[in-house]
Amino acid sequence: METTLPRPDAAGTRPRRLARLGARLAPLLLHTGVLVGLYAVLYTLGIITQLPDNSNLLSWDADLFHRIAQTGYDDAASGINAFFPLLPGIWHFTGFSAIQISLLNATCLLAGMALLGWAFRLSNRQLLVALSGPLLLFGLVPYAEALFFLGSAVLLAGLHRQRLGLVVLGLVVACLARSAATLLIPSYLFAELLWWGRGHWRWAQLGRLLAGIAACLVALGGVMLLQYRSHGDALAFYKVHALWGHIWQPPLLPLHSSAGINVLWLDATALVVAGLSLLSCLVLGLHWLTSWRTTPTATAVAAQALPPSKAVLFSLSYCVGAGYFIVFYQAGDLVGLARYVLASPFFVVLFWQLGQLPRQRARQLAAAVLGAGLLAVLALGGLGGFNSFYPGQALVYFGLFLLYLLAYVAVGARLTPWFREAGTALYLVNCLVMLYLLDLFLHVIWIN
Repeated sequence: METTLPRPDAAGTRPRRLARLGARLAPLLLHTGVLVGLYAVLYTLGIITQLPDNSNLLSWDADLFHRIAQTGYDDAASGINAFFPLLPGIWHFTGFSAIQISLLNATCLLAGMALLGWAFRLSNRQLLVALSGPLLLFGLVPYAEALFFLGSAVLLAGLHRQRLGLVVLGLVVACLARSAATLLIPSYLFAELLWWGRGHWRWAQLGRLLAGIAACLVALGGVMLLQYRSHGDALAFYKVHALWGHIWQPPLLPLHSSAGINVLWLDATALVVAGLSLLSCLVLGLHWLTSWRTTPTATAVAAQALPPSKAVLFSLSYCVGAGYFIVFYQAGDLVGLARYVLASPFFVVLFWQLGQLPRQRARQLAAAVLGAGLLAVLALGGLGGFNSFYPGQALVYFGLFLLYLLAYVAVGARLTPWFREAGTALYLVNCLVMLYLLDLFLHVIWIN
């Protein structure tokens, strides 16, 4: 009787897969350990004075999400209609406590990061810096940030890996988690149109375009139907913006953040990201229009240099949309901009893109970031008009802000021989700021 021996390469398949899985999980586990360890040390030293519990985790919007989970959308005129039903629905059907839903959110946040790490082949350094974003604390509390992050990460992975199923799933989850369809649909159109006629049949591209838009509309329609059945007003979520004073108006200068100086520098960082994203979108869009005018055939267009990944294009457009909404609908109050931009997977993708730039282009970007940062300082009042600060104090505050901007570029694009050390420093600073802001949140202090 002939014996069939296993192939030599098959015998080592499982250990190799386990090794790859362990390598992908290592930065996530390391980050979790660092956060828990830092929190324990700071609590022991009395710097952080409160531990999360089922009471203090229900601060601010978390209490509104909990209310929806308990009673549904019970008032057409209430601000709770602005909060979309995915998190409250999960909370309602699981019956979780505030601590349990926070742990679920943290798991979703880590899963989204792991997915981005797989799709974009992020290095451990890139992944750790991305995980340390200070306002990702909203993914660790009973807010919808973690579910929106996970859905958007699925979307970006699908765009980058050209998997339509992931794109549709991600759009549905993101649109059910947060009122973001007005940002996601234009961003999806921008990403698809700039790749129009490059490597795919036009009908296939049209199908992708329509499928993505349909996914957003179906999710949005589901929310409208749910609210209509609850209190009879399908547009209640839209009317909340008028209730909160979110109407279009030119921004009032100097710009400010109602969250105070603890968060202003992060909102200003997001403003710089949004401004440079706008410039990038204009350049890419102009190049696309020019290419179609000079080389109208699909063959000629396909022969030209390809635009960035669709995920990058989508992320740029999303940041532009978020910046436009905050600047022109909140009368110059930047509060929320850092949360919408820096605590999103779109910022992670843009951080990854820094590492794809040629050295000369990265240096030019660093100069542009510095210039945009200086413009942001002027828009915030400069050294002489910064509220409640002496010029010397404002100089230190804004100097650290500009250093923070340049640190991200230097680490992401590896512009300095000490980019590893700079990345470690940036990671630790971000983690400490995250825990500090989390402590403020637990003390019911407004941060965003």
